[in-house]
Amino acid sequence: MSQSVSLFSMATAGLTAFVLVSVIFMSADLVQASEASSAKSPSCTCPENGRNASGRPKLAGLNTPLDEADEDAALESLQFALSEVADGSSYVWHRSHGRLSGIVKPIGSFKGKQGAVCRTILVVLNSAEYSKRTEAVACRLPTGVWQLEG
Repeated sequence: MSQSVSLFSMATAGLTAFVLVSVIFMSADLVQASEASSAKSPSCTCPENGRNASGRPKLAGLNTPLDEADEDAALESLQFALSEVADGSSYVWHRSHGRLSGIVKPIGSFKGKQGAVCRTILVVLNSAEYSKRTEAVACRLPTGVWQLEG
């Protein structure tokens, strides 16, 4: 019995991660950072050494899709914020490689279906190329894992 509960928790966590990343990064209304403002981005002020002839910092044009570790980090941050952060407060996180960061802000809490604790959250994810802000509802399963609704 405990093994099936454990498998259920893992499957739920994986599904939640997939849904979160899909909702945030794969929706049609993504805004590319370069399109967010019409101002021209400043060129690199680094000394010219021949390795960066384009005038832009080396990582500025990096267009790397999220890997499994990035998805896990986003999910862990979401789970932590839902469990530990008070309504109205924000949890800010950054990946060590600098290509992904986010903010999770629980907005309100309420009782959902069958008395489960649910929270309305605002999630902002930023990658090298994109920034996405979305509002969602997550409810706590009996196992303690938070699952996105809808």
